[in-house]
Amino acid sequence: MFSFECCNPLWGRTVNPHNDAYTCGGSSGGEAALLALDGAVFGVGSDIGGSLRIPTGYCGIYALKPTAGRLSLTGTRSPSSGDSGIQVTMGPMGRSVDDLVLFCKSLFGRPDGFADYKLIPTPFRDAELPKRLRFGYYTSDGYTKSSPANQRAVIETVEALKKQGHECIEIADFNYATEATAIFLGLTSSDGYRKLTSHLGPDPMEKSIWLPVYGSRLPSLVRSVAAWIVESVLGDSKFVTFLRAARTKSFREWSDFSVKRDQFIQGFYDKARFKSLQDSLRVSDSPVHLKGLASTPVGWHHRSRSVTTSNASWTGRSRRGVAQLNSIASSTILYNLVDSPVGVIPATFVDPSKDALTKEWTQCGPDAGSVLMHNFMYKDKTGKYYNPEAMKGMPVGIQIIGKRFEDEKVLAMMDVVDNALGKERGFGPGSLLEKSSQA
Repeated sequence: MFSFECCNPLWGRTVNPHNDAYTCGGSSGGEAALLALDGAVFGVGSDIGGSLRIPTGYCGIYALKPTAGRLSLTGTRSPSSGDSGIQVTMGPMGRSVDDLVLFCKSLFGRPDGFADYKLIPTPFRDAELPKRLRFGYYTSDGYTKSSPANQRAVIETVEALKKQGHECIEIADFNYATEATAIFLGLTSSDGYRKLTSHLGPDPMEKSIWLPVYGSRLPSLVRSVAAWIVESVLGDSKFVTFLRAARTKSFREWSDFSVKRDQFIQGFYDKARFKSLQDSLRVSDSPVHLKGLASTPVGWHHRSRSVTTSNASWTGRSRRGVAQLNSIASSTILYNLVDSPVGVIPATFVDPSKDALTKEWTQCGPDAGSVLMHNFMYKDKTGKYYNPEAMKGMPVGIQIIGKRFEDEKVLAMMDVVDNALGKERGFGPGSLLEKSSQA
């Protein structure tokens, strides 16, 4: 949990079924890898910061992060139970949109006598969408710039939707992710993640969570000096907000972050509907965002965005990337904070001839966001973070984001996007095995 890959001292590391040099994502990565290999019909994953959506995007399958409370949590276990700062939600994983619809029809609001009291007793409601939909999309969330592969996934999705007669409007200055992630870290780090890690016992802590865990326990003087260096010397006004928020704190400080969370949620929906997006995200009174997700080498994680969004700047991360780049989960964390339902579908595969870095990425511009993360991802000459040659043929997913409690509309819009992209693009049951047999 709290990591974007799957590794433990008992079973070792789970790798991406498309490329074993890259991570399957996490924390529901084992399930995602199994589904990609046709080893299961359905899967269920938890999501508090992207743990369901990230592996879905990495492994080229489908998933829905529902609004919190649509699925019962009865029978689940958490290493940090009792934490109400950010609501955890469970969601289905499958090999098609139809799989997810069947799952949700069977379990949404199910009055079976075993559900926990938090379950919202609302059964599945068939969504009716107008023939012509309006989608908003973006390729930078203000914290990190989408990789070339993720940006292409979003743009190709937009072009496919336009060909079907839908309206797509680019959302400029979509700068919510940094503040949302700072609030997320402020709430989740209040005890220095001691309860979260208390179950490890004698087992070693996985390196991918060292940064958030030990970073939150830094002495105040060390934190202040580090923050000054990051902001004043390195010129990164984004990452420094995370450094200052992720720390142990008193109950009063925690409650202040809870107030910030509530104010942010209200402001986000107000602005999304009436101000900065100028109604561009409304579909039957439902905001719809598109955004991109790519992979990271095993041990690493990378991402992109859009309101037909692809899962963060990710196209799969290598084994080296998760520990250093975990803050770019900001693109998924945002939608945990505001509790939006989010669908993930695979859009395309990495193509080195189309997804190489250009000056748009190698030279920091106003949309670069965090200077540290941008330099890690796009200015490392070894290519250990973003390398389209090494990632050739890996899936790139997109996020489709809707309005709270309108999960059924998100599923319906996922089907619209999936059909617009074309059913023959290489995803779905049997696709990976067929691809492997042809290699």
